[in-house]
This record gives sequence, structure tokens and C-alpha cells, in this order.
Amino acid sequence: MTVASTTGRVQESLFFRQIPEEHLAGVAEICRVVELPARTTIFEEYERAKDVYVILSGEVSLLICEPKDACRQIAVVGEGDLVGWSPLVGRPRLSDTAVTQTPVKALVFDGNELLEFCRANPAFGFEFMRQAASALAMRLSGTRLQLLQMCGNRFPMFDVQPETD
Repeated sequence: MTVASTTGRVQESLFFRQIPEEHLAGVAEICRVVELPARTTIFEEYERAKDVYVILSGEVSLLICEPKDACRQIAVVGEGDLVGWSPLVGRPRLSDTAVTQTPVKALVFDGNELLEFCRANPAFGFEFMRQAASALAMRLSGTRLQLLQMCGNRFPMFDVQPETD
């Protein structure tokens, strides 16, 4: 795929909609487009964190597998979502498993190369990390809701009163 066609894919991506246009050609130079069939394992938890994915189309299940043969789906992500974010925040290992539910098209970045691009282009880096933080906040909210469903939303009363300021 040419840089021009990759630039078009980056421009169409929901994830990059807030990114200044002058940075999109540079982003296209450091990524590649992949097409993955349904039921493809993109990565597994505890693998070395290397690549970062922005989903262009399709759906990906995020799973936690403990033990390895007993997986629980924690989220389904799709168009515009960020997957494999661990190398962006210095985590050496991935925290979940990603498996395509449907055929998926995605932009793939080497995490170190993406971080270097963010450092070299602070305006891009700020907007990119803001988008990444937003994606992670939504993921955390979804996990919180799952915990509430599993455990309930009432906590037992404690004999010790919490301190206040």
C-alpha cells in the first residue's frame, strides 16, 4: 500500500479526526494497514508490548484469560478505537488478549516509533495522547460497569468510620 493511500486511511479514521491535518502524512509514513480475518488473535496478554492498533473497521474482542483456557470478554471495540496501547505508557507487557470478531482493517504502528513521532511533533503528540487517554477512560468505565454487575454496587458497612478532611 502506498503512503498516499495510507494517508487516506489515516484521514478517514475516527481516531485521528481531531489531529491537525499537517501531521497526517507523517503518521501515514510510520504505520501500515492490515486486514485480518474473523477469529484472528491479534495479540495475547503477557506478550511483549510492541505494536499499537487503530481499528478502521470491524470488531475486536478484548479478553482476559486466567487460566489460559478460560477467557472472559471485557470489551468489544470497533471503528476508531485504540488497541494495544501498553507501549505508549511504558508497560512492557500487554494486559489482555485481542481477537477479531469480524474481518478487521487496522492501522498498525510500532509503539516506539509512534512515541518518537509524538516527541518530535508535540502538537500531534498532545492530541494523540488526549485521544488515547479518552479511549482508556471509556475502557475503564466499561470495566467498572462490569465489576458492578458482577459484584453489586453496595458495600458492606464498616465498623470504622472513614476520616474526612
